[in-house]
Amino acid sequence: MLKDHLKKQAIEKYLFLDFDGVLNTTSYAKLLRKEGIDHYDEFGAMFDPKTISNLKYIVEHTGCKIILSSTWRNEGWIKMQALWKDRNLPDELFSLTPILLGTTYKDAKSGEMLSVPERNAKALEIQAWLHKYATPPFQYVILDDENVFFHSQQGHLVQTDENDGLTIQKAYEAINILNR
Repeated sequence: MLKDHLKKQAIEKYLFLDFDGVLNTTSYAKLLRKEGIDHYDEFGAMFDPKTISNLKYIVEHTGCKIILSSTWRNEGWIKMQALWKDRNLPDELFSLTPILLGTTYKDAKSGEMLSVPERNAKALEIQAWLHKYATPPFQYVILDDENVFFHSQQGHLVQTDENDGLTIQKAYEAINILNR
């Protein structure tokens, strides 16, 4: 009975995942080139095995659902699911953030047409996904090598370095955010 009550009270956990600079790293690409191995396959740049291991560690320790926020999602759901399976990524791909088609809006008070800087598109896409699909209570983390996020999202961001990507230290940061 208590177990059922706890399940109902469980907090959903979401991980918004970028690929470039998080799973595929410049150091791994250099290593592959040095060994004469092509660092691209049918999907794109190869992922560093260490970063995949660290992503698996996060999933195992949080039970989070993975939402792809990388521009790679522009290839579509079917291709991203194939990539997920082919590259043996952890758990399953849960969802993709929406693709923002415009960054222009009309100010309700002045009627002036304004635009959101394109660099903030990813922040808006994550915000839109949470608004549409996340039911409180929930927790989320953003794994990205760029900080293009709103002030309200900063406490949820784990920023990686494009050279090393998702290190074990960054994985611990993500786990701490998700398990608050």
